[in-house]
This record gives sequence, C-alpha cells and structure tokens, in this order.
Amino acid sequence: METSYKLHRKNESINLKNKEILENILDEYSLKRNRFNPNKPSPNMFNKKLQHRMKTYYNTLYTVSNCNNKY
Repeated sequence: METSYKLHRKNESINLKNKEILENILDEYSLKRNRFNPNKPSPNMFNKKLQHRMKTYYNTLYTVSNCNNKY
C-alpha cells in the first residue's frame, strides 16, 4: 500500500513539473506570437550582406586591375 502511495505521489510531482514547463513554454510563445506580422516581408539579411561583400570584392578587383594597367 505504501509503495503505491509513493508511486502516486511521484507521478503527481512529475506531472506538476511537466505542467509547469508546458505553461512556461506557452507563456513565452504567447509573448512572441504577437510580434509576428505575416504581411510584412522578412528582412533578408544574408542577401544584403552578400551583396555588400560582392560589391566590395569587385570594387577591389577593379581598382587593382586598373592599377596594373597604368604601369
């Protein structure tokens, strides 16, 4: 009888912990959910940075090749 009571108490404590974790996740999700706007386009930071790097790269290539042609 005692072992079943202990198991029951242990299961209750596990369920309470799981419920608390789930509530924390749902609270965090609800905070972030309100920030999302599907009509607004997402900023494509990767492409912007890549374009900047490519411009810089080709500009340096162009200036180096121009310097070599002058001599």
